[in-house]
Amino acid sequence: MALAKGAGLEELARAYFARQGFVAIRSVSIQFEEEEVTDVDVWLYGRQGGGVRTRALVDVKDKKSPKAFERIMWARGMQLALNCDRAVVATTDTNAKVTRFAQQQKVALLTAAYLRHWSGGDDVLKERLSLEELTSSIQSYAGHKQDGDWLKQIAAAKSAVVSLAPYPAFNKAIASFRFFAERAATRPQHREQALRGAFLSAALACMALDAALERLSFEEPKARYNLLYSGVTYGDAGDNRVQSSIDTVLSVISRGVKNGRALARQTNDALEEMFAGVRAEIIAEFFAKEQNAAHLFLVARELEGRAHARSREGLIGLSVESKSIIGVFADFVGAKRTALLSSEFLTAAPVPPPMPAPTKAATGSPLPPSTAVEARGPADATAAEESESDAPKPSESPDAAPTHDKNDGDPNPTLL
Repeated sequence: MALAKGAGLEELARAYFARQGFVAIRSVSIQFEEEEVTDVDVWLYGRQGGGVRTRALVDVKDKKSPKAFERIMWARGMQLALNCDRAVVATTDTNAKVTRFAQQQKVALLTAAYLRHWSGGDDVLKERLSLEELTSSIQSYAGHKQDGDWLKQIAAAKSAVVSLAPYPAFNKAIASFRFFAERAATRPQHREQALRGAFLSAALACMALDAALERLSFEEPKARYNLLYSGVTYGDAGDNRVQSSIDTVLSVISRGVKNGRALARQTNDALEEMFAGVRAEIIAEFFAKEQNAAHLFLVARELEGRAHARSREGLIGLSVESKSIIGVFADFVGAKRTALLSSEFLTAAPVPPPMPAPTKAATGSPLPPSTAVEARGPADATAAEESESDAPKPSESPDAAPTHDKNDGDPNPTLL
């Protein structure tokens, strides 16, 4: 699939920062109270030790007249608005004045020529789907929009990670994970697309949860558990604001309404029962342990790469750490683990078209080789497909060692 000029440079910039060790996400919408404000071409998230996280945005313009001065000012403003650590502009402009202006505004400048020289002519999408190809894969399911709007689910999860505080972002991403996990179990003919959506949503949930744990790096396990439980349950910014608001309302009812104490007690019991249904203890218990929380960032990188894997072999075969976290997320949302971790697919993987038959064949010579479906009529072709779907698949070891994208480098990223 040929990429548009700008999209190609965005993929190149994404690959560059991914190799530096970041989680790099393309095309992230910035929203305020569900209203779209603008979008970021590439969003970067990095981890440099237990208590240090790095967030950065990349503005990409691959045009003959890129308006570099304007883009630098825009990137600087977005950096301040989103409270990012760094802002980067990738542009085709090589004017020395642009470089000096970017340095004055504390914006990193990345030229298109440098990125193309860095790639050395290698195809950064040889084993990875571009964003456009991933979108096209989901759109191959004709009913994706009527069936909950799959693309909107992904876009909302990506936007939440940038636009919201960590706990609300986690809850939004995990809701998207639940959506795709259910589709993976109930839409077997579109399981591949559902898995891609589930793994990408899980990667975003890992990013959000890792960002939430940034503040808890030096807390005792019990305190980490309590703060995680409250954050996931109430979906606030981790400041117990929701619980405080509830306590205030119950206090008003208790004091200002006839039989208020009994009514406040009943209301509190009903709320506690409702919040208990969230089952936040599953997340809190697992990630309160430092040895489990430490895997969140690397698993986010792996799952993001798996979601964009060009082949099915790259989509499945998760590392032990990724399987563990996917399993915890599945238990949390009440999804079936087998639907997410099985290597079985109902439909066959896409295959290249067969070679065209020669125009002439010698008398008595056999026909040129072709697919089983071509050699039979429509009815026999269906039977052949069913027979092939029942054939045993090569098994994979559940204890496979963690794997990472070959373009991924140092897990401790360093920005420009």
